[in-house]
Amino acid sequence: MKPFSLLLLGVLGLGISSQPFSCFPRMHDQPSVKPFERTMPEAPPNQVPYAGPESVSLTKQQAAAMSNPVKPTSQAIALGRIYYGYYCLMCHGETGKGDGPVGQSYVPPPADLTSPKVLAQSDGALAYAMVSGAGHDPVLASTVPLSRRWPIIHYLRTLGPPPWLDVSPP
Repeated sequence: MKPFSLLLLGVLGLGISSQPFSCFPRMHDQPSVKPFERTMPEAPPNQVPYAGPESVSLTKQQAAAMSNPVKPTSQAIALGRIYYGYYCLMCHGETGKGDGPVGQSYVPPPADLTSPKVLAQSDGALAYAMVSGAGHDPVLASTVPLSRRWPIIHYLRTLGPPPWLDVSPP
């Protein structure tokens, strides 16, 4: 009797766990609309079509010539710190040294945002590098809007040494 009980439990277990005996619908049995399968309904009146974020196709030189339209106020720096936490912290780290938890796995590692080389760049060049620098995913261009990059730049400038301190090699 014991082998029969084990066999019965095995068959029931297989039946319950396998998809052919399931009472739930499967994905391929559900209705779907395939591309060009039918005409889509008209959009409701007074709707504005959205085609995605604006693409900015500036050259590196054009971007470097751009000036930061956001004034470097304490409010802008605080906002930049928040945005830095959203977009940059995981790779560049809390202090901008390139030692974030995700960035440690990158080769090459993320840039040290407190280095004199980075901080010597113009605001426009930094805004450009945020989305097109080495290691940056092209999706950042649509993820981090330009309006949010300017406060981030003001915050980055607070991470490095004070501007009156000359840290250049003799």
